[in-house]
Amino acid sequence: MKFLRWFNYRVYKVLKASVVSLFILLLAFSAVQVILRLVFKTGIPHAESLSRYLVLWVSFLGASLATFKHRHINLDIFSKHLKKINPGLVTVIISTAATVILGFISWAGVVFILNEMPDSQKVYFIPVWVMESVIPLTFIVMMFIYFQRIFDGIRMMRAAGRK
Repeated sequence: MKFLRWFNYRVYKVLKASVVSLFILLLAFSAVQVILRLVFKTGIPHAESLSRYLVLWVSFLGASLATFKHRHINLDIFSKHLKKINPGLVTVIISTAATVILGFISWAGVVFILNEMPDSQKVYFIPVWVMESVIPLTFIVMMFIYFQRIFDGIRMMRAAGRK
């Protein structure tokens, strides 16, 4: 449990630094592109494609950060009905469901990347599948976050049982 918490925290730190760096790169790259278009009537080749992939990375990594900090979109449909149940049990049920679903989505993302790998398409020198690899990567990170929350819910249930 301690290792999983430590691992998730380290991943969070790397994600946070990556999102900030990629966002600054996206801003600078887009600003240079706009200046080149307006002033010099030219532009950077494939700039739109690279900007599109930078937005993909920033958005997916940002979603992982939101999941880590419990600031993601939450469906409160069941919360009214589940208030009387032990909150630890609710956490375990929701986190288990999320872990399983994210496992399936992660697998679909890996299959997608494996299907993209034979394609020789590149943006600059980077293969497109490398730029799209953020899709399964973030779902795997989210899966580990929810996996940790299963154990947090179990700990909450044990603490409520001791009272």
